[in-house]
Amino acid sequence: MHRYRWSESIEPRLQQATERMRRLRATRMPPAAVQSLRHWFRIHHTYNSNAIEGNRLTLPETRAVVEDGITIAGKSLKDHFEAVNLAHALDFVEALASKETVLGERDVREMHGIVLRGIDPENAGVYRRINVRIGGTEHVPPEAVRVPEEMRKFGEWLAGAKNEHPLVVCAIAHAWFETIHPFVDGNGRTGRLIANLLLMREQYPAIVLLVEDRARYYTALDASHSGDITPMVELTLDRLDQSFEEYERASREILKVQEPAIEYLAKRMNTARVNTSPEFMQWRIGLESLHDALEFMAQSLTRRISAEVRVQLTVTPRPQLTEQDWGTIKRKRFPLFSLQAESSLCRVNMELQSNVYSGSLPGWKAYPPVIYLRGPSGENEPPSRFVEAVPTGHLFRVLRGSKDLAAYLWQERATPSEMRGQQPPPPPPYQVEVDVSATQIATEIWTYVIDHLILPASS
Repeated sequence: MHRYRWSESIEPRLQQATERMRRLRATRMPPAAVQSLRHWFRIHHTYNSNAIEGNRLTLPETRAVVEDGITIAGKSLKDHFEAVNLAHALDFVEALASKETVLGERDVREMHGIVLRGIDPENAGVYRRINVRIGGTEHVPPEAVRVPEEMRKFGEWLAGAKNEHPLVVCAIAHAWFETIHPFVDGNGRTGRLIANLLLMREQYPAIVLLVEDRARYYTALDASHSGDITPMVELTLDRLDQSFEEYERASREILKVQEPAIEYLAKRMNTARVNTSPEFMQWRIGLESLHDALEFMAQSLTRRISAEVRVQLTVTPRPQLTEQDWGTIKRKRFPLFSLQAESSLCRVNMELQSNVYSGSLPGWKAYPPVIYLRGPSGENEPPSRFVEAVPTGHLFRVLRGSKDLAAYLWQERATPSEMRGQQPPPPPPYQVEVDVSATQIATEIWTYVIDHLILPASS
């Protein structure tokens, strides 16, 4: 039996979490979407869990170390090992979560062995042989000679049947393990892995305790040492809300983009003429997905903007393109639809157009034709933003860069190929990203319009 107690005030939130979990289980998520969410969690958990313990790698650096095996100049070998080890420990936890085996003390030690692998081989997976104190708290962990017995009790509870809500079980395990503090180092990372293992076993999303939560996290642990896990459950619930939002966002995107695309494609395939261009169908699906995402976001923003601000965001109707239009689109610039933002102080109109490009930008293929945003440019534009995209069905290849890159492309497209020099000038810096959703592009575009066109004009 455990000794922990918690406030009844958290019961409504536990019930809400149960209901959100029920809805999430009823949602059919494509394997690619699930893999994308798993990837997001793996990198963010690795970065934040290590940062809480003082690891100096940033989030992008953690991604580079874990995914690409890149060594970051100026960062210690220990920082690199901690990132790689924790990512591998998460893989171990995911595999363990999917098995029907009973969890126990041995799993905890194996988990810890991965966390400290190559960093402290002598103590990896080995209970401490010395007494320790934890800085910043009055709690004194049990003496080293008592650790094996305390961990035996913890392991028995871990393996046994539990009547509490899965989030309460997660918080109990987390707090109980940290109270014992059974290892010389790596207890925090291992405790957070145990918590996520228990959530995954109950088919809840894994959570990421943020480095910004560090002070609140330590306060919750302090409270748990005296038996009150209410703050720990509340913190777990808050972070679970974030994980639910990630899954629900992906689910909404599927309903908003992928499902309509599937329905449209099926309808088109059932009624298409033999000579209908599949390339045109794919391009038009992308355009319609982008239009719908821009319109949905404009309507949602307009509803939430206070009456005092008086800003109206609109998207003009999307064109009903034909095969004849497609013939034109493949040859030259073609107007598509407009974004309009109007307030009492300013009015912005930006047109989405298509164009073809056969210039000298390495790595950027603009066939099928690109879709880009044409309109006023501001002096305070961000150093890198959405420039243009090529539909590949319901996803896109996206080109990002500065306003100088947009000007560079505009000039190249305006210059006949026979008049271009043999050695064109080097382009400004740019990035190309694949498999970008319409929702993400719509978010980037409206963020750019509001932050760099509407707000500066209204100030």
